[in-house]
Amino acid sequence: MAQKTPIGRILLEKKKINQDDLSRAIDNQKTNGGRLASILMDLGLAAEEDLLAVLGEQLGLPAIDLSKSIIPLRFLDLIPREIAEGSMILPLKVEPDRVLLAMSDPMQQSVLDEVSFVTGKNVDSYVALEARLKNVIREMYALRDRDSDIEFYRGERSELAEGQEDPDGFMAVVTQELPEPGISLSEGEELITIEISADDEIPIEVDQEASDQDPATVLVVDDEEDIVRLLEKALSSEGFRVISASRGLEALQAVKQHKPSLVLLDAMLPEIHGFEICKKIKTSKRFGHIPVIMISAVYRGWRYAEDVKSTYGADDYFEKPFRIVPLLRRVRELLNAGPLDAAGDVDPQAAGEAYRKGVGLYKEKKLDQAEVALREACTLDPFSANVHYALANVMLAKNQVYDALREFEQTIELKPDLFAPLRNLAILYQKKGFRNKAVEMWERALRCSPEDKTRKEVREQLLRLL
Repeated sequence: MAQKTPIGRILLEKKKINQDDLSRAIDNQKTNGGRLASILMDLGLAAEEDLLAVLGEQLGLPAIDLSKSIIPLRFLDLIPREIAEGSMILPLKVEPDRVLLAMSDPMQQSVLDEVSFVTGKNVDSYVALEARLKNVIREMYALRDRDSDIEFYRGERSELAEGQEDPDGFMAVVTQELPEPGISLSEGEELITIEISADDEIPIEVDQEASDQDPATVLVVDDEEDIVRLLEKALSSEGFRVISASRGLEALQAVKQHKPSLVLLDAMLPEIHGFEICKKIKTSKRFGHIPVIMISAVYRGWRYAEDVKSTYGADDYFEKPFRIVPLLRRVRELLNAGPLDAAGDVDPQAAGEAYRKGVGLYKEKKLDQAEVALREACTLDPFSANVHYALANVMLAKNQVYDALREFEQTIELKPDLFAPLRNLAILYQKKGFRNKAVEMWERALRCSPEDKTRKEVREQLLRLL
């Protein structure tokens, strides 16, 4: 991907500022520090709307005009004031499984990961002018802490009249002027069925259940070979059967194929975060009974341990470096806590039946019922790319675009080289103004385009966007 173009150059090219004013702002920055866009706004050398549009173009993300936004103060309960001020982040909208953040630097992946971990929610970031964001954070937390009857922060240029506030507020989003995608979303039955070979997709049925006499199977998931070898040796000496995985997708396949008695799971993994894997396991009707012990060298302290247990369902949490004896003791305790197969009366075929029911309802345009059936299928089998893909298209048909985006993302987490969901993600991100994400998805779609004609169309679309 191309290097980020300096904001000053973009402003000059778009004739939003002249060279003398830019030089003045740069001199001010050298003397006083700060971000160039905020300096230009404070000095009155560029319009706030122009600066936001250019920031969005520079970063490939939508920008948020806080001066025109209306934000419920209750959203501040999600993030402590010291974190908001220290990381320069502000919750704009909070949904059951998603939070929208205004950020002065939305490229800080560590901050996004931290918010996602602490809240247990997916995070979408919007860029904001630093000077404006700093002031709004201070004003909003001050309003909330006064314990008054005020429920909303209203930007100084917000246009909604008093008494017209939406309960979820109003976001003044400044999107980039991206070219319209030249490729349309697929329609009809094509949206539902992904052709996946038997080699790619582990079947729903588990071919062979372990007998009561077989040793308990422990799945060790870690991308550090030394840790894997240490745990394999220690667990084998205790009489356990050990299987291992080093990547997120490999771990999901191993859970589905081997149905382990317990999982030792590292938090930081390639492809899929360990916390997300833990959540998938513990929210599944088929696999939710499997004990999961999380291990991490990054997230430390008893508060993190409690959050991992309450938010992601982990049965225990160990920090690296860990002592092997207490870890082995905990493994034994969890495996002796009850019968290993505590999955109740869940029929392994039930996921397939719920999936087929959902597809049928989708074809009949009974979208709410289709969503219920497919979410049931996801609960029964959270590792099926087809189920997530079908659900994505149901949500798209209901015009719930962000829900559709999440399900398409779930699909490619499980099967990274599926063209159809990659193409759909590229189109949706482009329509929503997320340029960097759109470019990433078009590039991935290009690599796995099914035929020359499609590959040519995708390449042309990518070039137009770039």
